[in-house]
Amino acid sequence: MNGETLATGVSGAVLGGAVLTPLGLGVPGAVVGGLNGLVSGSRRIYDWNQPAGWAAFLLDSTWGLIGTGAALGVHALQQTRRDRGTYRPDLSERQNRHIYDTGVTVRKHFAMTVGNTVTNLGGRRDLLERHEMVHVWQARLFGPVFPLLYGTWTALGALAGTAAWVRRRDGLRKNVDTFAYYHNPFEYWAYRRQGYWPSSQPQPLYARRGRGRGNRT
Repeated sequence: MNGETLATGVSGAVLGGAVLTPLGLGVPGAVVGGLNGLVSGSRRIYDWNQPAGWAAFLLDSTWGLIGTGAALGVHALQQTRRDRGTYRPDLSERQNRHIYDTGVTVRKHFAMTVGNTVTNLGGRRDLLERHEMVHVWQARLFGPVFPLLYGTWTALGALAGTAAWVRRRDGLRKNVDTFAYYHNPFEYWAYRRQGYWPSSQPQPLYARRGRGRGNRT
């Protein structure tokens, strides 16, 4: 175990434990913060020469612990794959993120971002920099509110899409995708940052801005 791994592991555990102790969750907080510190330190992902690197570590170890804990679960699942998810150190080291070219995803051909980790990227560098990194920082900045808001929008959007289908009978899956996913404010933010607005939306509620070819999350 090198010095950086030890330092980030111990620091992450102290920070995670401290932030959750008032809630009676000091031990789980320390475990998540410590494990993230060990994994991230061994892979040297944080850029200590830039303020963003320090901010990423502090947020991953405190306010963003829910996303960080979920990302640890993703790392564990990646290790069960034959290719280990094809980890990309060239896209991860000193870049404040963990990147896998293949692996866990909720939709075929879509990349997936969980906390500080992106899977199933498939080498799409533009997608990574202009879309998935938006989600990485959303998880850090919004912390525990991020999964709550994202999940609530998805559930209500699915209901709205289903209601629209019942009324018009014009494609259930497409309607649900439109309301639950593409119009989710967090996804809209990322797609606009990418300069890509899906042309497949049957009922666009926002102005379209550019078109792309499968660079989705």
